[in-house]
Amino acid sequence: MGGQRRVSLLMKLVILKLTVLVVIAALISPVLINSQGVNAQNGDEEVTPSSSEQATDVTYSYVAQPGDSYTKLARKAVQTYGAKHNVNVSQAGIIFAETNLARQAGSPQLNISQKVDIKESVVKDWVDKATRLSDAQKAAWGHYIQFVNFDTSQVGEAK
Repeated sequence: MGGQRRVSLLMKLVILKLTVLVVIAALISPVLINSQGVNAQNGDEEVTPSSSEQATDVTYSYVAQPGDSYTKLARKAVQTYGAKHNVNVSQAGIIFAETNLARQAGSPQLNISQKVDIKESVVKDWVDKATRLSDAQKAAWGHYIQFVNFDTSQVGEAK
């Protein structure tokens, strides 16, 4: 009887871990960018800043801390851009923008104390797209809100 109970508990833990992995995978890759730079979900093309924009582009710089990921740094960049430019980005829009920023950067793994720079012009492009999401797209991205901590006050901040 005790052995069956342990096996049942172990199975529940395995299922829970698999569920968490599926949710994480869904957060990381819900929108696929094909080789032509076109968003396969809604047909939007990626925008590359012109060389004149790149020359004067503001860069958000962060230092990776334990527990940080590129997605969290992208989230902070989206929130920083919104606050700086008085752009109201919904939580679903933040998730959309951060996911696409991370995918565009290749979703790199970070080392502790690694410096990460994110260009404001690239953030702007994704924020602009996020503010134009349809109600259906907002609802789809809104599903992930329950899994996200939007408090980025300590993300990317050297201690």
